Amino acid sequence: MNKKKKGLADKILAIWMFVLGVHIFLYYLFYIEYYNIFPHFMGVAQPVPMLHGPLLLLYIQALIYPNARISKTHLLHFIPPLLFYILIFPDAFLTTGPELLKFAFETLQTDPPLYWGIFMILNQISGAVYVVWSLIILKKHRKNIANNFSYIEKINLDWLVKLIIGMAVIWAVVLIVQLDDYIYIAATAFVFLIGYFGSRQGAIFTDNSAVTNISKSDADKYRKSSLTSDQSRQYLDALQKLIEEEKPYLETKITLKDISERLGVHPNHLSQIINEQLKVNFYDFINQYRVEEFKKRLTEDTTKKFTLLAHAYDSGFSSKSSFNEVFKKFTGLTPSQYQKEAIS
Repeated sequence: MNKKKKGLADKILAIWMFVLGVHIFLYYLFYIEYYNIFPHFMGVAQPVPMLHGPLLLLYIQALIYPNARISKTHLLHFIPPLLFYILIFPDAFLTTGPELLKFAFETLQTDPPLYWGIFMILNQISGAVYVVWSLIILKKHRKNIANNFSYIEKINLDWLVKLIIGMAVIWAVVLIVQLDDYIYIAATAFVFLIGYFGSRQGAIFTDNSAVTNISKSDADKYRKSSLTSDQSRQYLDALQKLIEEEKPYLETKITLKDISERLGVHPNHLSQIINEQLKVNFYDFINQYRVEEFKKRLTEDTTKKFTLLAHAYDSGFSSKSSFNEVFKKFTGLTPSQYQKEAIS
């Protein structure tokens, strides 16, 4: 909460960290059998697991979409836990301590209410549902940045994919192993990891208009396009001329929107041309030119005055990792392997 320039994602993360903290603390009280003194804490803890999935989903959406707002539709995700609280309220909060302990350790074991069984199932499957949902959104996000950006550093959310997988592991333990100690040890580690990475994650996009919509498949997106075949050929010629003469790929953070503004072409039309005519996304389109530029610079540097990484940066790459990954993707060789072959 002390982070400067907090966005919606930071606020959601803070709420989620608080909920996770409360959840783990309530289990700690249960672990030390504090329920004998304050049994009503048990009622507070029961619906909490159903909060984690929605908060994960809202956090990812807030990171990906800079203009995202919490709407009434988003609040629908929290109806199941709220309904759970309402149904357990009489048994969990309007009874005496001894009656609650009897309900928790006798009635629920032998003759649980129908709603209890239903919500226990929802409790267990909600994690899996939201994990899959979150991965689908991130997959779309990756396709989105590939269609709009020539770089992926700090915007691909790779760390979040790993954390979602970590969350999936926790829910697998919940469903298969069902040992509370292991579940909450894993959850505690999860808190530290997402707290660390989440606090370091800044806004991915500062300009939402730079991102074209890819919520639909490319075929569906382009089916109603007003772009004619003649315009497509004309724009493609203009694009290739711009690339060859001005070499915009040398700019580290060139985007589809930047190119479209220079050409005077709508970003959706430019994206359609690159995808349909050239059969690549914008990321691969730009980085192909960067790879060729690197090869050219390497060949011309006969005295080996510059390092491979220096040539990579001069060719438009923004990091060593992205350069190595892209270069091997297009050549099948590492840069050093290519250098040896080129020299020999």
